[in-house]
Amino acid sequence: MHEDSHGHSTAAWIGVTIMLVGSVVGSWGVLFSPDFLLWVGVAMGVVGALAWYLLDRMGMGEKVSERAHD
Repeated sequence: MHEDSHGHSTAAWIGVTIMLVGSVVGSWGVLFSPDFLLWVGVAMGVVGALAWYLLDRMGMGEKVSERAHD
């Protein structure tokens, strides 16, 4: 049985970590009312997604041989 790795790559880990930190920062902005923290959190979400994409394209993503083939 072939198992899918579900994004276990350096690119995925870095991108998701940046987006999770952005979620926490944005949540602080909503809860404690400094509006700039909300927008910093939103920007970090975009940066995390962009980092994930760029790192994947630079070869730090899931290898073609590791991808699930149905």
